[in-house]
Amino acid sequence: GLKGSKLSPRPTLSAAAVFFFFKGMAKQLLLVLALAVSVSAKFEGWIYDPEHPTEPFDEVAKAVTDMIHDHGLVDRRDDNWQGNFCSCMENGHISSWYQYASAMYLIDTCNPKEGFIMRSGHLQDRHVEPLQGMMACDTLKLITYCLSHHAQEALPTWEKTCKNAHYTTPACNVDCSGAVHRFGGLGLVALAAAAFFGFNA
Repeated sequence: GLKGSKLSPRPTLSAAAVFFFFKGMAKQLLLVLALAVSVSAKFEGWIYDPEHPTEPFDEVAKAVTDMIHDHGLVDRRDDNWQGNFCSCMENGHISSWYQYASAMYLIDTCNPKEGFIMRSGHLQDRHVEPLQGMMACDTLKLITYCLSHHAQEALPTWEKTCKNAHYTTPACNVDCSGAVHRFGGLGLVALAAAAFFGFNA
């Protein structure tokens, strides 16, 4: 039986082992907090209100329309930048099935009189549909590109709206500040060619 037998003593952790265990846990916690802070800082200004849900790309269209209509938002001389911006958008290209396609798939209207109207319903599943995510990201890149070339003064106003939409677009590397060097290679070539030769979609 068990009479006379001795139970093995339960192993204990040394003070040094306990110290390194908690040190490792602290490092993990600090890393998580740092990531949370960086994400919060990157998308500063965006607040989701569940009682008043909005589609960020509707806000994108509204923000661009406000800039086109309200000259007070863009401190720039009257040089027809609105028309040039819309021409740039209409001649731009975004991701599509198998190849880049005209941005007019998502642009309903763009002109100085009516403003900027998007078919944002085509992007409502961007959270689960990779292609819609790429289209949404390319749209943000295209708007930023066209503003940076035709109304740089609008970029500070645009940046906040762009970041709000960026937050809801998975795996999107748009630089909302207007640094266009990140625009996708083929898309930028197609856009530049269209802008240079004056092709119409």
